[in-house]
Amino acid sequence: MKYRDDEYGYESRRREMEQRRRVRPDAEMTSQRRQNPAGSSRTASSGTRSTSGPYGTRRAAGSPAGARNTSAARAASEARGGARTGSSSAGRRVGADPYDRSYQAGYYEDAGQRKRRAASPDASGKRKRPLSAKAKKKRRIRRILFAVEGILLLVVLGGLFVISKWDKIQKPNFGTKDIYVNELSENTIQSMEGYRTIAIFGADEEGSHSDVIMIANIDNKTGEVTLTSVLRDTYWNVPDLTNGDEEKYAKANNAYHTGGDLGALNALNKNLDLNITEYVTVNWYAVSQVVDILGGMEIDVPESMMGEINGYITNTQAEASSWAEGGAKKGEKGTKPIDGPGLQTLDGLQTVAYCRIRHGNGGDDGRAQRQREVVGQILAKAKQQDIGTLLNLCEVVFPEIRTNLTLADVLGLAPDIGKFSITSQFPFPYHQVDALVGSASVKVPLGLADDVTQLHLDLFKDDKYEPSATVQQISNKIEKLTGYSADDRTD
Repeated sequence: MKYRDDEYGYESRRREMEQRRRVRPDAEMTSQRRQNPAGSSRTASSGTRSTSGPYGTRRAAGSPAGARNTSAARAASEARGGARTGSSSAGRRVGADPYDRSYQAGYYEDAGQRKRRAASPDASGKRKRPLSAKAKKKRRIRRILFAVEGILLLVVLGGLFVISKWDKIQKPNFGTKDIYVNELSENTIQSMEGYRTIAIFGADEEGSHSDVIMIANIDNKTGEVTLTSVLRDTYWNVPDLTNGDEEKYAKANNAYHTGGDLGALNALNKNLDLNITEYVTVNWYAVSQVVDILGGMEIDVPESMMGEINGYITNTQAEASSWAEGGAKKGEKGTKPIDGPGLQTLDGLQTVAYCRIRHGNGGDDGRAQRQREVVGQILAKAKQQDIGTLLNLCEVVFPEIRTNLTLADVLGLAPDIGKFSITSQFPFPYHQVDALVGSASVKVPLGLADDVTQLHLDLFKDDKYEPSATVQQISNKIEKLTGYSADDRTD
């Protein structure tokens, strides 16, 4: 049964008095005064003590046997008080204010403090009170938002760093309007939509030769990358920009030798019915530095390659000693020969030597295959690096790159780099034969027009492609100059 305070007035008075005692600043001092002998009235002659209390004055005899306030009596009283509170040390002091609750831990805490103290682990190792599902959800959302903010901050800082270093990239001296493109059919142009095709050239330090000629075709929807290596000894039409000879036929890498980046782009578009306008040229030093920053490449070196690869390592190291920028040598760290065959981690200069092997071990086809292998490993490893390593790559590689890609182009590709994956790679031409044309050892395409038809099917899934008049004319001219045609294929 619940009683009301107005029916029992003493309960209200008790609470009021307790509240007064609770807020009194001198409660402790009052307790001390009650224990202080100086605060009491004594009569020295008679041994009696006069004590004031709320109900008048009481006198007690001062004899040892009958004293109520002797030390023994106080000790007994303290012991009784300790027994009542459960502990003599933790109980209320003798003579303390009966309404002073300061000795009780947490008595003056508010409800929120008591709840927080109850939820925290105590000395006995009691676990915290479990969070509710709603509280867990709020905490998870806060953590996600914090992580997203951190990622956005890193992206912004990375973008600012790339912008600050972009000026170090070498820019071409020609524009998009200077790049040659054949007259393509409407169907061919439509089939190329949805793809981004970029030419990649690997040049020596002098910039006069290109031993790497690749075409990276990116599906914008899926991120799938098809990597095509054009064999550097492929015999086809090479427009000579130095003298304007449009009917010159020579090795594919001769286009870069006589016309640089523009000459190489024009040769690819003219012989393959492509409309490539974007390109990247990287020298061997940049490749070696990238490999070192990524921790090396895992390469299975065959026994048949041992003699040749160590020869190229020595040659590459000698060339590295002359690679200079602003008078500072680039290749001072050097390298060492490979001890034996098998799967092993190659450093930057060793990897470059591996990509340059040509004689034996597959010839030009084998070299192109090894180059694609290294490019694939570089892309796979770069996707696993943290932003600090990627920014370091930008710092090292940018001065060694020449491209007509704009900063907006690069920043546009950056968000999708995680989904890029090389799903197909192959050499071009599909059908060719080693032959001697004049004094040059070349690879003659066996039916260039037919191979270009297959190339458009592999790159753009265009099964309705028909070679342009220019490609058909070049194919016929190669057959006339070399005597080889599609009829000489063995497969």
